Amino acid sequence: MGTHPENSVSDSSNIAPDDSSLRVSRRKLLVASTAVAAAPAIGGALVETAQAQQQQFQYSTDREARSVARALALESLLVEKGIITSNTVNTVLSFFETQMGPFNGAKVVARAWIDPAFKQALIDDTPAAIAKLDLPKGMAGAEGEHMRAVANSPAVHNLVICTLCSCYPWPVLGLPPYWYKDPTFRARAAREPRAVLKEFGLNIAPSVEIKTWDSSAQIRWFVVPERPAGTAGKSEAELAKLITAEGMMGVARV
Repeated sequence: MGTHPENSVSDSSNIAPDDSSLRVSRRKLLVASTAVAAAPAIGGALVETAQAQQQQFQYSTDREARSVARALALESLLVEKGIITSNTVNTVLSFFETQMGPFNGAKVVARAWIDPAFKQALIDDTPAAIAKLDLPKGMAGAEGEHMRAVANSPAVHNLVICTLCSCYPWPVLGLPPYWYKDPTFRARAAREPRAVLKEFGLNIAPSVEIKTWDSSAQIRWFVVPERPAGTAGKSEAELAKLITAEGMMGVARV
């Protein structure tokens, strides 16, 4: 499924890896996740995980609880059968705690806030702009092959969704939260983004246009939020600590 900027909904009716606040425990990474056997390239198993959701968006928590149970049960079975080891799972989870996560996206956004030329380059050719920053190798791979950025402004608010499944720019945002994959969110966010954002606690003024960007295997979108007022004296590193994955998805302000 391709992206649909022409179908964007116009509805007028964080961070360094050593920041303790961004560290994600193994238990939290397993919450609302499923583990599936995968290619040997990642040790025989891929653990699809997400941080525990923190928003107020309403979805079936029963479905989340079942996912937790499946993840833990499948991990135990794979370990018991000798297909993987506990270290395999820990290695994959550690990778997403330290190498691929929202701390990368925060650095990208912070640079865009202080460097207008970089911001324009990021919008024009996202992979090329990101390649100029001091970020982990492999930023163009593992679900980041075709990343694109869109910038919020006083007149436009951008929201990233995936109507087909859960396509997501892992290198800059980490793993998608459970609610992002929930069918209710995917359907409603495309149909009534203003109402859904309000459930997240984000009230968008009627005068502000809301555009939704449909991530897919072809293009994976993320948002450059507006720089908050009162941050003129902050350094790039200080600005990065303000930026969250939710802000880069468009479901929260920075």
